[in-house]
Parts: sequence; C-alpha cells; structure tokens
Amino acid sequence: MTTDTATGTASLPTGQSTTGQSGPDHQALGHRLARVLELCRSGRPEEAEEPYRALCGTPPQDAADLLSLAEAARILGHPAETVAWAEAAVRRQPDRADGWSVLALAFIAAGRTDDGYAAAAEALRRTGANGPGTNGPEAGGAGEHAAKEAAAIQAHRAQALARLRRGQLAEAAAACDAALRIADGTARPSQIQPTQTLRQAQAETLGTLALVRMLEGRAEEAEALFRRALSHRPLLPEILGNHASLLARLGRDAEALEQAEQAVALRPRLTGTLHLIGTLHHRAGQPESAIAAFHRVLAVDPGHLDTRLRLADSLRVAGHWEEAAGVCRDGLARIPNPNDPGRTPLLANLGAALQTGRDAAGALEAYREALRLSPDLPEIHNNLARLHQETGNPDAAIEELRRATAGRPANQPLPLPLRRALLSLLIAAGRTAEAEAEAFGIARTAPEDAELCFGIAALFLQGGWRDQALPYVRKAVRLAPDLPRNWIAFAEALRDAMLPGADGGMDEGLRADLLAALGRPEVEASGLSRAIAGVLMASPTLRYLAALPEDAGPALDDASRALLADGSLAGLAEDALLLAHLRAAPVCDPTLERALTRLRQVLMLALTGPGLPDRPAWRTLCAAIAEQCFLNEYVFAETDGEFQVLAVLVRAAEAALDRNEQPPAMLVALLGAYRPLYRWDRAAALQTLSWPEEIARLLDRQVAEPLAEAAIQAELPALTPISNPVSVGVRAQYEENPYPRWMNTGLLPEAVPLSRFLHALFPHAALPASPAWDTPGWDAPAVLVAGCGTGREAVWAASTLKNARVLAVDLSRRSLAYATRQSRRLGLKSIEFAQADLLELGALGRRFDVIHSVGVLHHMEDPMAGLRVLRGMMRPHGVMEIGFYSAAARRPILAARHFIAERGHPPTLDGIRHVRRDILALPEGHPARAVAHSPDFYGTSACRDLLMHVHELHVTLPWLADALAALKLEFLGFRLADPAVAALYRKRFPEDPAMTSLARWDRLEAEHPMIFGGLYQAWVRART
Repeated sequence: MTTDTATGTASLPTGQSTTGQSGPDHQALGHRLARVLELCRSGRPEEAEEPYRALCGTPPQDAADLLSLAEAARILGHPAETVAWAEAAVRRQPDRADGWSVLALAFIAAGRTDDGYAAAAEALRRTGANGPGTNGPEAGGAGEHAAKEAAAIQAHRAQALARLRRGQLAEAAAACDAALRIADGTARPSQIQPTQTLRQAQAETLGTLALVRMLEGRAEEAEALFRRALSHRPLLPEILGNHASLLARLGRDAEALEQAEQAVALRPRLTGTLHLIGTLHHRAGQPESAIAAFHRVLAVDPGHLDTRLRLADSLRVAGHWEEAAGVCRDGLARIPNPNDPGRTPLLANLGAALQTGRDAAGALEAYREALRLSPDLPEIHNNLARLHQETGNPDAAIEELRRATAGRPANQPLPLPLRRALLSLLIAAGRTAEAEAEAFGIARTAPEDAELCFGIAALFLQGGWRDQALPYVRKAVRLAPDLPRNWIAFAEALRDAMLPGADGGMDEGLRADLLAALGRPEVEASGLSRAIAGVLMASPTLRYLAALPEDAGPALDDASRALLADGSLAGLAEDALLLAHLRAAPVCDPTLERALTRLRQVLMLALTGPGLPDRPAWRTLCAAIAEQCFLNEYVFAETDGEFQVLAVLVRAAEAALDRNEQPPAMLVALLGAYRPLYRWDRAAALQTLSWPEEIARLLDRQVAEPLAEAAIQAELPALTPISNPVSVGVRAQYEENPYPRWMNTGLLPEAVPLSRFLHALFPHAALPASPAWDTPGWDAPAVLVAGCGTGREAVWAASTLKNARVLAVDLSRRSLAYATRQSRRLGLKSIEFAQADLLELGALGRRFDVIHSVGVLHHMEDPMAGLRVLRGMMRPHGVMEIGFYSAAARRPILAARHFIAERGHPPTLDGIRHVRRDILALPEGHPARAVAHSPDFYGTSACRDLLMHVHELHVTLPWLADALAALKLEFLGFRLADPAVAALYRKRFPEDPAMTSLARWDRLEAEHPMIFGGLYQAWVRART
C-alpha cells in the first residue's frame, strides 16, 4: 500500500515578532495569505491555486508569512516550492527553530532526505542543546517557549521520517520517542499549558510512530497509536490516510475506504491516499471507481509510476484496453532513455493491454522490449506464454516458460504461480511425462502444503488426468479435511472410476477417504459409486456371492449355512463403507449388484432357518440393503422361490401384529428389502411401535417420507393446464416413475453470486463483473427451472446462486412432491414448486434472470416450440441453460431400444428387470451392451427414463446452432461433466480458447462421439 510518510509540517504559531513588512499593506497581505490557507485546509485546493499564485508574484518578506506560504505550497502539492519558501524564511530569520523544522519536513517531502536530516538537526540546535524548557520561562515568553517545544518535536519527527526513508525503522522509532518525551511535558514549567500547536505536533508524531510500527509488522501497536493520534486531532488528513493503509493491510477494506475518503475530503491532493482508494476499488471489483481515483492522482503527480500502472490495469479490466495502452505510452514518453529499466513495468502493462485487445503483434513487441531491459522477469515470460497459448501455439508457450527457468540458480526456482502455469500448459498439450515430472518437482518443494496439493490436483483434473490427480487430492483432504473444495476435487478424481477390487492393491486409507466423502454435504455420493464398488469387491465374501448363479437352489442353502458359520456375514455387517454406500446412493456396478442380490437371498434363507437369533449386525446389514433397494426402486432381480418365501414372511408379520405382538426387527428389514413398506396396509401399525435405530431409520425413509410426499401432492398449486398429448403421456410416465430418487446434490457450503459462477464457467465470455452495479437483477437472480423433476436442479440453483429466488415447475405432481420434501429437509426456503406445462408458461407473464431446462425439451413434441417459450421469458440480460440429447452419443441407447422392442418387454418393474437381465447377458461388443455403463441403468425409474421413455427426440450440433441463431441467442459454452473434454477441445482447436464454436464442437464430436455423455448442456444468453 502507498502511504503518505511526510505527515504534515510544523504548525505555525502567530504573534511572534519578526523583521520585515508592517502597516496596512502587510495587514492586507496577511488577510490574503490567511484566505489561501483557509481554502487549502478546508479541502478546496482548486480555489486556492489562483490566489496562491498571486502571492507568489509578490511574496511576503517576513519569516512567519513565508512559512505560511510554504504550508500552502505543501498542501497544494508543490514540493519544490515548499522548500523554496521555507528556505527563504530561514534566510530571513535564521534563529527561528520552527523555520528549520518546516524546512526539514519540506526537504523530506521533496525526496531530499539528507538535507532534511541536517535541517532537523539545526532546528534541534536552535531549540537548545537539551531541548526547550531547561532555562525556564524567564529565558523567553511562554509563546516563544511553546514555539521552541513544537519545533523540537517536529525536528525529531523529521529525523524519524528521514530514518524511515532510509529503512532504518528502529532509529525512526527512537526519534519519535524523543519527540513524544518532549510532548509529554515532563520538562515543561507548570505555568505553561500545551497549546494547539503542541497538541498537533504530538498527534503528528504519534501518527509517524504508528507508521513505523505498521512497517515493522506490529499491526496492533500501530492501530493503537493511530487511534491515539486521531483522538488528539481527529482531522489530520495524513494520519487518516495512513491509518486507512493499515486497515487495508489488515483486510478491513470497508473501514479503510471510509477513512481514506475522509482524508481526501480534507486534503484532495493527498496522492498516497488517493492511490489507496483506487487500489481498494480495484480489488473490490469496481474498476470504474478505481479509474477515477487513479486519474486524480495523476492530475496532481503525473510521474506517479505505481498509480499509472494500476490505472492501466483497471482500464484493461474494465474493457478500455485502448485507453490502458495510451496511459502506458504516455508513461513511456516521460522516460525518454530507451535503455532505462524503469520502462519495463510500463512495457509489460502495455503488452497486457494490447493482448486484451487482441493486438498480438503489438503485445509481442512490448513484451520483447521489456525482456530486453529486464531479462529475468518471470511475469513477462508468463504473459508471453499466455499470448502464445491464445494465438494457438501452446508449444511456444511452454518453451517461453522453460526460458524463464533457464539460467536461474538452483536455489531460486521459477515462482510457484509460473510453475503451475507451466504444468497447466503441459497438461493441456498432453505431455504427460513432463507434466508428472513438473508436478512432482513442485510438490517436493512443499510436500505438506494443502493449498499446493489442491492446485496440482485441480490442474490434472482440468486436463482430465484423474489418475495423476488422485494422489495430490488425497493429500489435500488429509492436510485440510474441513475444506469443501478438497472433497469436491476428491469426488471428481474418482467420479465413475473403476478401481481394482478383486486384484487387491487398494489401501485402507482410500477406504477411509471414501467413507469420509460420503458424509460430506458437498459430495454427490452417486459419483463415487463405481469407485466404492471397486474397493468393496476386494472382499472375498462379496466375490464369492457374485460368483453364485442366479437361481442357485441347494447351492445357495449351502452358501447360506457356510457364511453364517464362518462369520463372513458379520464381517459385511461391520463394513462401514458398504453400509454407508447402500444408504447413500444406488449401486452402479453389475458385479456388486449381483453380490448384493445373492446376499439378500442368503439373509432371507437365514431368517427362515431354524433358531436364527435376531443379531444386531445382521439386522443392520439387512436394513441397509432395504434402504438400497428403496433407492433403486427394487430393480434387483427376484426368483420365484424368493417370491414364495416373501409371501410366507408377510403372513408371519401380519399374524404377529394381529396378536398385538411386535414382529422381529429382522423380519421388517427383510420385508423392506423386497417391497416398499409404505405400500403395506400395516405400515401405520409399524410406526406406532418402538424399534432399534436402524429399523426406525428404515421406517422413516420407507414410510414417513412417502406419506409426507402424498400429503404434499395435495397442496401443490397448478399454474397451467396440461393438455398437449405428448405432455400428458410424459406426465403419466413420471407419475409412475419419478426420476431420479436422489439423496444429495453436492451442496456448496456458501452460495456464490451469479456473475462469479458464470465467470468461473466461462472465463473468456464478456460477462458483467459486478452485478450489483452493472446488471440489474443479478445480485438476487430470479430463476426458472422448467422441468425440475424430483428437484435436484432447483435445489442446486437455490443453494449455489446467491440470493436466488427459484420457481421450479414440472408435469408430475409426484416428482414435485419428492422435490418439495427434499428441499424442506435441506432448509431451503427460496424455492416455489408448482405443476405446469412448459408450453403454457408464457401465459404467466413472468421474466427471469436465469432459466434452466435440461433434459426436458427433447421430450416435447416440438422442442423449438418449448425453446421459444423459454426465450420469451428471459430478461434482456438473462442467461439460460438448455439440455438436449445428442444424436451421436445416443446411438447405444437407440440400439438398446431396438433390442427391447424386438423382445416386447413392457415398461413395468418386471419388464425393466428382464430388460436389464437381457442386456447384461449380451457380449461386450454388442451395440446395446454399452448402456450398462450408464448410472441410470441401475434404478427402475432411471432405467425407464434411459431406455423406455414414452417420447424422446435427439438433435445435432448444427440443429442447435440453427435454433440459437433463429432465436437470437448467443452460445456461451457447454457445461461439461468431464474436464477432459475441454482439454481435448483446447488441444484440437487452440485458436478458440473460449470454446464457443459449435462448428468445431461438431467436428470434435464426429471424431469422439461420446464426449458429451449423451447430453448437450449449453449456456446461452440473448444477443445484444
């Protein structure tokens, strides 16, 4: 931060005898001088400038008036003239100690530190060898004594400032202490009271000592000293400005800005404080306000280099790159020597401005000239690297950063941000071996730094290199387990990963990390299902169960007895990761599903066997399986034998209730593993009984929650009619099979402003940087989720976008009831759920800042009709996310649908089970077999949505481009589930860093048909 180190000059006493002018002319001059000082001190320097210049034409002759003229020159920002008037005063009356102290401070403000220190020493000599007061009042009048005392204080303070300029902080503090001892008045005769001049001198010295403490890093002491100084004289602008600088260093920007504004209201030409105001606005994301403040600095001091550089940066950020370049060129013109290294930062900023304006040739010339003057500036190498990357030459970008490293001593490696930039470039270029070596080198320098580990992991994830990211992100979560972003990165590194299970090799630490991740609200558990399956399948018991045939018959009886006898079931019941997974998300692995299906059979046989005790561990395991089956809507296959035994168990439970007896807890858990308990007519009776914790939890999920949803259905408002035949058919499907049944959505710990969210998603898009100032509505966006299903997207919007107000509509009341219950469970009160047909929404007359409609439009008879409705509901500055099935990526789905149609399976639970069985029996190379890799294959409603939907259409990217053009919508970019896709695009088309060419995306999809995972998720906005 810039500080104003020369905190005022010595205050000027009046009434002392001087030699020189007298009479009416002197009196008139005094009035004119007093008027100039009044204008200066009241913050009106523009009005003071003309009368000040008039005084300079006929300057006063006596010393006191010359010192007053020096004070005016200082406030008006004319350091050389301040020195000249103070020197004239000293020549006029050499014995005036206060004249020498004023001259000392003037020299220091003008940068003449040595002269200032000498003048301060002379001031101290003229106050008396031991300071004022040693000879008593008889040595002069009380006024003269007070003047000498004030002069001594200011002389010591001037010496402190001189020491400060030299970096001698301890000596500066000692000089301040000497001044404050005089100000304390221990040697002052009792009949002499402190004057206003003395009090101001004391306040200014306290302010100087506070500045010293601030520069020493002793913030608390500095804060206390500033407070003391301002309690003596609350309106000293330099002290207010320096205190603002301290507050800014402490991160208290709002207080700092208020204090700084107060200082410049009193002293408008206080350049250091004006610079601080600009800096505070700049880092608050308010570039226009920063620009205004920096212009005020340069109006006073055109040679203020730091301000010129900050002004250029703010102009560039605000989009005024040509003005930024002009500011830099003006600064270069002030340094005519072409070999002056002082030109380097201006050249670097000029290059950045031209780079922003896409003037690659001009930017390259500026950067090269900067490196000629200062070859070892890694920041300029970094800018050059970015320039090469933006112009489609990533290899040159890498070599530029390599050049920055070359020749550096081993103990002075490339700064960490630039090493990360190099790592990012290597990843984007696909240079795996070099990237891994660079990452290892970075991590080796700070192996226990969580921030560093996260940064490396994030870069690998950005390139889609999850295997390389995993070790770093695991270290990050161990070093900083409370940081949500570490767990989000952990989940991303393992999303849909197939870890080795049967072959071993999984350490217990990973198992513990996975278990911890399932308990984190920011982690979406379903994304970890495959990774967890890989770890769980290391269990010999689960592998044994998975190997059993579907209808094992006697072999299953033998297996049941063996597993009970050797304690294998108890081992599974104590597996915390298995239990947590079963409760949190559907299993998405066919081998683990097969093992759990057999396990359910084993538990059923065990319960019907003779004398089996109701052991807590087995009960816990069975209840967890029941929760899993409820989540996947009982998609697990059943045999005829199980169906028959189930009927026997139901009768046994009913008989117990008829006898007013409580059925065994194990029996209730097993019933819930085969059928949803809320559909049993005895469910209400079960709720009245006292149960162990795991059964109470099961009843809450399988009985209380569905009954609550049924009550919610009756309360939901209907906003529009639903009459379109396709809409009616789609509604019927989702009333039967609401999709998806989710438990968590990966909630962020803190909502972010819409602008920040979009900037993170699309950093190259020209989006408003400060919504509260630039874009009405973005500080509290109105959000429409059109086709919200069971509410995941609505919950995401309400919890992710700061101050969002969400309207979520859907055709299905059953889906909406699930969504409403889940949002209430999460404590979200900003979502309004209602039944409506998207086609009819335009009649509401409402407009939205954000519209979300993903996975909806392709289930309409005419997707363009729905898109037109949504386009009409966008506010002028609004954005919209739309999702369509990709024709290329849905080819396996079409193959599966043809396969299903040939076999005539209906979209019922039994039909879906048969569909899944038949598809899993296909060889791996069969076109339809690929659908088994989709997580949606592992739930009843999800599988119907995936393979047996009542109505769906597929589109191509050229169709999407035409649709956006027809509706005057601008494509911002895709939201990509896999970061590797973005890395693939950047490598294939480096000339398009914004990744906004749908034609190029179409070419990439033709080369890699599955890059979108079946669904285009595009963000768009209205064309301006």
